[in-house]
Amino acid sequence: MIPRPATPEGERRGTITALVRVLLVGDRAITRAGIRAVLDRDPAVEVAGEATDAAGAEARAAGLRPQVVLVDAQSPGLDAARLAAALAARTENGAPGVLLMVQGTDEAVRRALRAGARGVVLSRATPAQLLSAVHLTAAGYAVLEAGGFPATAREGEPRPGPPCRHGTDEERARAALLTPREREVLTLLARGLSNAEMSAELVLGESTVKSHVQHLLDKLELRNRVHAVIYAHRTGLVPAACGCADARRTAV
Repeated sequence: MIPRPATPEGERRGTITALVRVLLVGDRAITRAGIRAVLDRDPAVEVAGEATDAAGAEARAAGLRPQVVLVDAQSPGLDAARLAAALAARTENGAPGVLLMVQGTDEAVRRALRAGARGVVLSRATPAQLLSAVHLTAAGYAVLEAGGFPATAREGEPRPGPPCRHGTDEERARAALLTPREREVLTLLARGLSNAEMSAELVLGESTVKSHVQHLLDKLELRNRVHAVIYAHRTGLVPAACGCADARRTAV
């Protein structure tokens, strides 16, 4: 579970306080309920509404103005590519980021990405990975490896761009305060690993990992793990595919 801030320091410099509004789209009520339960764990995320099909999602998105539209791409009859194209074409109040929940990559998923979907997260992703993907999508990043999307795309598939370095000089300067071990932990955080998984990866006790996480949050002046993931990608400490214009111009 994504931890809440240990202290009431939401006004710290470098924190991200805007509430992320999410629209859930899928034909299975039990699936939507499970996803909502995960998103409700994060006080910085609000499930603004739900829709069962593409037409309903378009209509609800117009009224609710979510930052993220989380689509169960396995829903029978739901054309994720058409929905992504329709939402990406919105210019009034900005287009929401479309995040697809998939079981694996196939031609339908690739069509949706080409049509404007911002990324994918596998249905077997952990709650922490799903929350991180939602926050990254809301922040404007293309989430192409959340829970296992292939890092090397096939010919014609979307490819990650260069690291996005849109963090401020002050944000990047804070990274100099991190120890080599804390940088390792930050990299694993950005991959969505839990404390237990990091413990196994680094061959450290879980209590030691927790200590490293808290230390790096304090040094970077961040509220929680999700903000650490966004920080890592935004400042280029961890490569990410960014949806910004600069990254698109320099990608080859």
